[in-house]
Amino acid sequence: MRIANLFLIGTSGVNDLETRKRIVLVNKISLAFGLAILAVTPTLCSFVHWKPQFFVPLTVEFLINGSVLLLNHYRKYSAAGLLLYFLQCAAIIYFSSLLGSLIQLELAIILLISILYLIFKEVRLRRIALAGAILDLAVLEVVHYVSGGHPVITLTYNQAFILHVLVDTAAIAIIIMVGKPYIQSNDSNAALKRANHFIKLFVAEITHELRTPLDNIHQVVQLLKKEVEDDHRLQKIQPLVDIGYIVSSSARNIVNNVLDMACIEAGMPPKIASEAIEVIPFFKEIMMVHKTVASNEDKRLRLDIDMPRVIFGDPLGISQILTNLLANALKYGSRGTTVTVRVKRAGDKWEIVVSNYGLMVLPDLDSIFDPFVTGRTGHTQGSGLGLFIVKNKALLMGGSIHADSQPGGYTTFTVSLPLVEGRVSDLPAELSPSSEVIDLSSIRVMVAEDNNLTAFLLSTFLEDLGCRFDIVSNGRDLLELAQKKCPDECPDIILLDSKMPVLGGEETIRLIKRIPGLTEIPIIISTADIYSDAVERMLKAGANTYLKKPLDHLALKKAINLYVKKIPLE
Repeated sequence: MRIANLFLIGTSGVNDLETRKRIVLVNKISLAFGLAILAVTPTLCSFVHWKPQFFVPLTVEFLINGSVLLLNHYRKYSAAGLLLYFLQCAAIIYFSSLLGSLIQLELAIILLISILYLIFKEVRLRRIALAGAILDLAVLEVVHYVSGGHPVITLTYNQAFILHVLVDTAAIAIIIMVGKPYIQSNDSNAALKRANHFIKLFVAEITHELRTPLDNIHQVVQLLKKEVEDDHRLQKIQPLVDIGYIVSSSARNIVNNVLDMACIEAGMPPKIASEAIEVIPFFKEIMMVHKTVASNEDKRLRLDIDMPRVIFGDPLGISQILTNLLANALKYGSRGTTVTVRVKRAGDKWEIVVSNYGLMVLPDLDSIFDPFVTGRTGHTQGSGLGLFIVKNKALLMGGSIHADSQPGGYTTFTVSLPLVEGRVSDLPAELSPSSEVIDLSSIRVMVAEDNNLTAFLLSTFLEDLGCRFDIVSNGRDLLELAQKKCPDECPDIILLDSKMPVLGGEETIRLIKRIPGLTEIPIIISTADIYSDAVERMLKAGANTYLKKPLDHLALKKAINLYVKKIPLE
């Protein structure tokens, strides 16, 4: 049997890497002490003429030391570690009483203290081992004090020197053997941390770069859906448009999950808003987004609501929770079944309950809330981020999430959140049920957007609304154009991208508020960076409201309608 195989005794079937390392370390130390005994015994016994008080204890120590490997073989890992450790403690006391100050075995106790944290993981065992080492040291000092440091036997100077060198060599060899893998591990960890840091930067940069084109694709699909709905001659391409809508929605959700996870890992969890939400239309709109996905998967959606009409909460966070839960239910649910969403009051809390018929294939249901854990069934798989994000969102909102899955039956996720009721009067004006249709043909909108494709899609939206508009690529060009056109053709509304070259959104807002003739113009911010304090800073600078990218056609129309009511039209 090779030495390397002896190191691995007791590790078969142990998947936890840390536990495996500790087992291997105990085996290595046991073998090292065995070799040290074999190296020292012949020399020491020859010096003392093979007296039994030396030969017998060394033989017994060697045999007991070998039983450490046997204990590990039978998976008695704690017993193996304790036996190895306290055997050496006993040997130190015994041989110190015989050899006195010929060999400084106090150093061996220091060695034991240094390795106890590597041998034992449990705090209780570490405390026991530390107490044993300290007691050993105290007994050793008492023995030396009583004996005056004089050995029981007499050795010549050369014999004492040789014995001293042998013991020191054995101790150094053990220290190197124990320390080398941990030094290598530390070096590897440092390299891994650097690599992981660069990977995170790369992923964050890529996802940010992907979000803009994905948002643009989603906006294009929105326009196509509207064209198909308005022109019955285009019904033939309806399935293709629906597929595009499904794919773009799914891709955007994945990117948002990745960016959220990056924020969580960086210790910068997204801020939680508290806004009035009209419950029924809010949840119906989210369900409509997934209706096409469900139809394509031969599944049905059902929404049951038993809630106050208006509640306060974070609409974006709640939308992301339900979107991820619905995506999960549609992914793992059986074909031909119904995915049910129940939104209901539960005392001083309210619950979002999503149920689907079909089982997630996982040994431990609680593990699905960990990142990168997926319940794969056949060809069905996911990124493993959705439920991790759901859990973190729920916790940030002061809530919780629970999963239940019956074999061959229903899988149910229940998100519980604090209930804060509101009134219809708390709703923003653009969400008021009595919002009226307004003619926007005389409204002048000035837009600053640096992405050409986004600017083109915005122009399409505004043209469809009937607005007159100008589009520039940065805040400085917008300021120059606005001053040039005022006072005769001042914009009625300004739409600003939050991040632009030359002059960004926040700086542009501050300058607008200093220019006579522009200070009262409503400013709408468009941004994808809704989880940082950027939105709050721009609102404080003077913006009136913000829209989340990708801009939704209906949301843009509602926002413009809101501020048109406040504009004295000619």
